[in-house]
Amino acid sequence: MKFETVSYQEKDGILHVKLNRPEKRNAVNHQLISDVTECFLEVATQPSVKAVLLSGEGKCFSAGTDLTSFTAGSNQVDLRRFVRRYQKMFNEIELLEKVVIAVIHGYCFGAALELALACDMRICSEETLFNLPEVDMGIIPDGGGSQRLPRVIGLGRAKELILTGKTIDAHKAEQWGLVNKVVKLQELEATGIAWAQDVMRNGLIGVGLAKRNIDLSMDMGIYDALECTGLAQSMAFTDPSFLQRIQQRFLDKVKSKKS
Repeated sequence: MKFETVSYQEKDGILHVKLNRPEKRNAVNHQLISDVTECFLEVATQPSVKAVLLSGEGKCFSAGTDLTSFTAGSNQVDLRRFVRRYQKMFNEIELLEKVVIAVIHGYCFGAALELALACDMRICSEETLFNLPEVDMGIIPDGGGSQRLPRVIGLGRAKELILTGKTIDAHKAEQWGLVNKVVKLQELEATGIAWAQDVMRNGLIGVGLAKRNIDLSMDMGIYDALECTGLAQSMAFTDPSFLQRIQQRFLDKVKSKKS
């Protein structure tokens, strides 16, 4: 499967997905929306893929929306239909039952930040800048920024970033909890791979169920969330991979005692 604006390569169980419009600073247009959505629907769901790294080709992760490729028009129904299609791209990343790690450098503006927020973890290089500039244009973040950002950094910080349209640097982003770690640019990819490998050492059924349970619980009351946890646990306990891991650990323990 080939895409016009996205490249991908699977290596050692990790799917490296790159936004690939470097001449446009990986700005998000209609084709990129289609390509990212399809990649996460089809390629990332393959059994051989255990984890996903999402990054940008060239000088930055992404400068945000390619405003030259969109026209607002006057038909509100058509616009709302487009927004739902746009939101699907972010949702498919979030719904994937595998860890998705955003590996960010350069600019991470607007739609790019919303893309990163749909990922499970975010690692960035020291020179990275972040913002959600929509209000400066008289519009609002519509790809999940208004919903996911408060869940990641808290309501007050999210309002500060969205309502002012201000730009923050990598270290401020780490301080606010927007990114998990800041590293040197030359260490960025290796760090992402190492984090993915850390996750892949675990039971991947458990990883997928834990991810979905955490995300779903954010919108539930405590008792509904606990019930959801029980359902997920019943699935994990009865999956053959769990029993195999327990048996293997027992055998490893026996071998270590004999040696």
